[in-house]
Amino acid sequence: MDATIFGAVRRPGLLLVLYAFGALAVSTPCAAQEADDRWLGPDKPVHAFMAGWIAGAGYAAALELEWAPADRRRAAVGAALTASLAKEALDRWTQDEPFSFKDLVADAIGIAAFVALSAAADR
Repeated sequence: MDATIFGAVRRPGLLLVLYAFGALAVSTPCAAQEADDRWLGPDKPVHAFMAGWIAGAGYAAALELEWAPADRRRAAVGAALTASLAKEALDRWTQDEPFSFKDLVADAIGIAAFVALSAAADR
Protein backbone atom coordinates (compact mmCIF):
# COMPACT_ATOMS: atom_id res chain seq x y z
CA MET A 1 0.00 0.00 0.00
CA ASP A 2 1.61 3.28 -1.09
CA ALA A 3 -0.35 5.76 0.99
CA THR A 4 0.53 5.44 4.64
CA ILE A 5 0.52 7.79 7.56
CA PHE A 6 4.24 7.09 7.85
CA GLY A 7 4.94 7.70 4.17
CA ALA A 8 6.52 11.08 4.90
CA VAL A 9 9.02 9.51 7.31
CA ARG A 10 11.51 7.79 5.06
CA ARG A 11 14.64 8.36 7.12
CA PRO A 12 15.20 6.85 10.58
CA GLY A 13 17.14 9.97 11.60
CA LEU A 14 13.94 12.01 11.42
CA LEU A 15 12.25 9.61 13.83
CA LEU A 16 15.16 9.97 16.24
CA VAL A 17 14.96 13.77 16.05
CA LEU A 18 11.22 13.66 16.74
CA TYR A 19 11.81 11.24 19.62
CA ALA A 20 14.49 13.50 21.11
CA PHE A 21 12.24 16.55 20.74
CA GLY A 22 9.43 14.75 22.53
CA ALA A 23 11.82 13.71 25.29
CA LEU A 24 12.87 17.32 25.78
CA ALA A 25 9.25 18.44 25.83
CA VAL A 26 8.45 16.29 28.85
CA SER A 27 11.82 16.52 30.56
CA THR A 28 12.82 18.12 33.81
CA PRO A 29 16.31 19.21 34.84
CA CYS A 30 18.76 16.39 35.54
CA ALA A 31 18.96 17.44 39.19
CA ALA A 32 15.31 16.46 39.55
CA GLN A 33 16.02 12.85 38.57
CA GLU A 34 15.43 10.40 41.35
CA ALA A 35 18.56 8.84 42.78
CA ASP A 36 17.10 5.34 42.58
CA ASP A 37 16.51 5.49 38.81
CA ARG A 38 19.39 3.19 37.89
CA TRP A 39 20.33 2.14 34.37
CA LEU A 40 19.74 -1.49 35.30
CA GLY A 41 16.86 -0.86 37.70
CA PRO A 42 14.07 -3.40 38.12
CA ASP A 43 11.69 -1.40 35.93
CA LYS A 44 13.95 -1.33 32.85
CA PRO A 45 13.17 -4.88 31.62
CA VAL A 46 9.46 -4.05 31.98
CA HIS A 47 9.95 -0.90 29.87
CA ALA A 48 11.85 -2.86 27.19
CA PHE A 49 9.28 -5.67 27.12
CA MET A 50 6.25 -3.39 26.98
CA ALA A 51 7.76 -1.16 24.27
CA GLY A 52 8.52 -4.27 22.23
CA TRP A 53 5.01 -5.57 22.81
CA ILE A 54 3.43 -2.26 21.76
CA ALA A 55 5.66 -2.27 18.67
CA GLY A 56 4.26 -5.72 17.95
CA ALA A 57 0.73 -4.38 18.24
CA GLY A 58 1.53 -1.58 15.77
CA TYR A 59 3.08 -4.12 13.42
CA ALA A 60 0.06 -6.41 13.68
CA ALA A 61 -2.32 -3.54 12.93
CA ALA A 62 -0.29 -2.62 9.84
CA LEU A 63 -0.23 -6.27 8.79
CA GLU A 64 -4.03 -6.36 8.93
CA LEU A 65 -4.07 -3.28 6.71
CA GLU A 66 -1.81 -5.17 4.25
CA TRP A 67 0.98 -2.59 4.40
CA ALA A 68 4.41 -3.36 2.99
CA PRO A 69 6.98 -4.81 5.46
CA ALA A 70 8.94 -1.55 5.75
CA ASP A 71 5.73 0.38 6.46
CA ARG A 72 4.74 -2.21 9.07
CA ARG A 73 8.01 -1.61 10.90
CA ARG A 74 7.45 2.15 10.72
CA ALA A 75 4.01 1.67 12.25
CA ALA A 76 5.56 -0.48 14.98
CA VAL A 77 8.17 2.14 15.82
CA GLY A 78 5.63 4.96 15.71
CA ALA A 79 3.19 3.19 18.02
CA ALA A 80 5.85 2.25 20.55
CA LEU A 81 7.54 5.68 20.57
CA THR A 82 4.20 7.38 21.02
CA ALA A 83 3.26 5.13 23.93
CA SER A 84 6.68 5.53 25.56
CA LEU A 85 6.60 9.31 25.43
CA ALA A 86 2.97 9.39 26.54
CA LYS A 87 3.81 7.25 29.57
CA GLU A 88 6.64 9.59 30.60
CA ALA A 89 4.42 12.64 30.08
CA LEU A 90 1.66 11.02 32.14
CA ASP A 91 4.07 10.27 34.96
CA ARG A 92 5.41 13.82 34.88
CA TRP A 93 2.13 15.68 34.69
CA THR A 94 -0.23 13.57 36.78
CA GLN A 95 1.99 11.78 39.28
CA ASP A 96 4.66 14.48 39.60
CA GLU A 97 7.39 11.93 38.90
CA PRO A 98 10.52 13.18 37.15
CA PHE A 99 11.07 12.39 33.49
CA SER A 100 13.34 9.38 33.02
CA PHE A 101 15.66 9.36 30.05
CA LYS A 102 16.82 5.94 31.25
CA ASP A 103 13.29 4.59 30.86
CA LEU A 104 13.18 5.88 27.27
CA VAL A 105 16.51 4.18 26.53
CA ALA A 106 15.07 0.90 27.83
CA ASP A 107 12.00 1.50 25.64
CA ALA A 108 14.24 2.11 22.61
CA ILE A 109 16.06 -1.16 23.27
CA GLY A 110 12.76 -3.07 23.29
CA ILE A 111 11.65 -1.34 20.10
CA ALA A 112 14.96 -2.06 18.37
CA ALA A 113 14.77 -5.73 19.39
CA PHE A 114 11.28 -6.06 17.91
CA VAL A 115 12.26 -4.29 14.68
CA ALA A 116 15.30 -6.57 14.30
CA LEU A 117 13.16 -9.68 14.84
CA SER A 118 10.45 -8.51 12.45
CA ALA A 119 13.01 -7.59 9.77
CA ALA A 120 14.53 -11.06 10.05
CA ALA A 121 11.10 -12.70 9.90
CA ASP A 122 10.12 -10.71 6.80
CA ARG A 123 13.09 -11.99 4.78
